[in-house]
Amino acid sequence: MTNSADRYGAVAQILHWVTVALFIAIFALAWIQDGMTLSPEKVQIINLHKSVGVTILALAVLRLAWRWYSPPPSLPEGMAGWERRAAHASHVALYVVLLAQPLIGILHSAAANFPVVVFGLFTLPALIGPSEEVKQVLESAHHLLARVILALLAIHILAALRHHFVVKDDVLTRMLPLAGPSAGPSAGPGAGPGAGR
Repeated sequence: MTNSADRYGAVAQILHWVTVALFIAIFALAWIQDGMTLSPEKVQIINLHKSVGVTILALAVLRLAWRWYSPPPSLPEGMAGWERRAAHASHVALYVVLLAQPLIGILHSAAANFPVVVFGLFTLPALIGPSEEVKQVLESAHHLLARVILALLAIHILAALRHHFVVKDDVLTRMLPLAGPSAGPSAGPGAGPGAGR
């Protein structure tokens, strides 16, 4: 269940891949709602989008807690200093956006006087009062950060693929649920921003 020195455990893998699935879902919902005119159906899509966002925020907190409890595997040997710094920076950035984007969305809803109802089960308290000016600022920030997230995810995916096909280490396979400890190539001398999670 916990992480080992060279492989992610089941808990880290589940949290990672569930987060991936939710990211795909939330971007799909955003794309769908942007193409709709205001209607009860659009409001349902918006509420679902927000519910998924709250879930991502909760998972991000849980992932950080698990990362503290069960540290991730070590970076591959032979990585240059700049590669280690890039790996660390890229993952810090991913965790920051995992936390910041849902929080901005929640604040935006409050400023728009639009409650956040999580899967129809409960309503989050409004953290700020209604404000058209604040709403516009947060809406712009939300859209900008969505683009930042897409860029970070692209870097993350490309780096993981580079590790697997170019560097030929086990950075990618150690996060795959069905891959055994020796399923991937042996650790190579180089690495990039996808190392470690």
